[in-house]
Amino acid sequence: MAGTDYINALGAGASFDTKKIVEALVNAERAPQKARIEKSIANSEATISGLGKAVSVMNVLSTAAERLNDASDFKTYAVSNSQKEAFSATTTSSARTGSNSITVSQIAREQRSVSGAFGSTTASLNSGSAITLSMVIGSSSTTTTNIVVNEPTLQSTVNAINNAKLGVTAEIVDTGGTGNNYRIQLIGSTGAEKAFSLNSNENSLSFSSVQSATDASISLNGIDFTRSTNVIDDVLTGVTLTLNGKTTGAASLAINQDNTATRANIVDFVTIYNESKRQLDELASSSVDGPLSGDSIFRSMTRRLRSIMLDTSSTPGTNLRSMSDMGISINKIGQMEVSDKKLDAALADNFADVVKIFSANTDDQSLRDATSAGIAGDLAKLIADATDSSAYLSTQQASLKTKNADSAVDLTDLEEKMAKVEARYTSQFLAMQRIIEEMNSTSESMKSSFENLPFSNRD
Repeated sequence: MAGTDYINALGAGASFDTKKIVEALVNAERAPQKARIEKSIANSEATISGLGKAVSVMNVLSTAAERLNDASDFKTYAVSNSQKEAFSATTTSSARTGSNSITVSQIAREQRSVSGAFGSTTASLNSGSAITLSMVIGSSSTTTTNIVVNEPTLQSTVNAINNAKLGVTAEIVDTGGTGNNYRIQLIGSTGAEKAFSLNSNENSLSFSSVQSATDASISLNGIDFTRSTNVIDDVLTGVTLTLNGKTTGAASLAINQDNTATRANIVDFVTIYNESKRQLDELASSSVDGPLSGDSIFRSMTRRLRSIMLDTSSTPGTNLRSMSDMGISINKIGQMEVSDKKLDAALADNFADVVKIFSANTDDQSLRDATSAGIAGDLAKLIADATDSSAYLSTQQASLKTKNADSAVDLTDLEEKMAKVEARYTSQFLAMQRIIEEMNSTSESMKSSFENLPFSNRD
């Protein structure tokens, strides 16, 4: 049986491509290791992205909950004012419902005084010599301040008064026309105690009052009040009155509970929860390869969120105990839906229960230290704890980022290792090729020798 020519089979005498052979061997060794590391990095990046999205979704839901987690969030009022041209009214959460009778007999005014007329704003006063202004402020109790004006003109006088910062503003007014059309106008603060006078040792610079300083005078529910300002927030609890003019007789001011904002906040809360639930479920879904599908801690968080929404409130009311009692139920696809009729009835008939169910009747849950904080308070607290920088969602992201950094180092190490493997294979194949070449040379030499023997067969 003819023997196998291994040398020729390997490419002896045919110059086989050592470089390609080495590259194939190195790639065969590198590929599974590199694929494993890169897959780990990709999985970690997907998880990091999923955790980040979960935090973002939860924060949006928390914002919606925080509009319902304080009792004050529900205290919104509608104002009915019979004489809006005379005054306006705004409310805070501390307002009380009820009807009020208001009469505005006088609004607060500031004193205004003007000087005589001058032909120029820059012409010298008192022949250029310094003048002294004496500003007296107050009616029952007065304070006097002297103001020295060097190199006096109308403009320098105005500057000196304003720089004194006495609560009286000076300005130059142009009355128009020709000749002496420039005057200094002085404007004080509102209130009788802010009346002022300004005297000068310059005879040409004198002032006369064109409007007196007065207090505001109002009657509220039969009680008379005087205030130095037209913005009054201390005569009706939780209500700020802004006076614009006198009333014609008595005006009626009614403060009524307004559930419009509360209703809107509840509906928004449900809508945002539904969308948040959809996104969180998608992150945890194995059927769509959610990046957090294998995260048991995350799934436990989402179950807790649903439980807070669906179960009886941690602070139930007397007649209503849960969101379902106010007409907010789960539909066939697992989404919450609102019955407008039932929600409106709950707000109208059991408003106090609604407030308690959501907020536990707390005035401020910003510290989130209540054991039972109501649906909105419990949800906001859970999310705050879950998204804290020291909590799982954040620490897990940090851990995976560290892991990926280590994997990047592994990739670098792998390439360094493969470079060494490539160098070894190259050295080995080059040595083999030299051996083959030597064998080929020997073979040719032997063949030639045999052919030259006297007993060799010849054609």
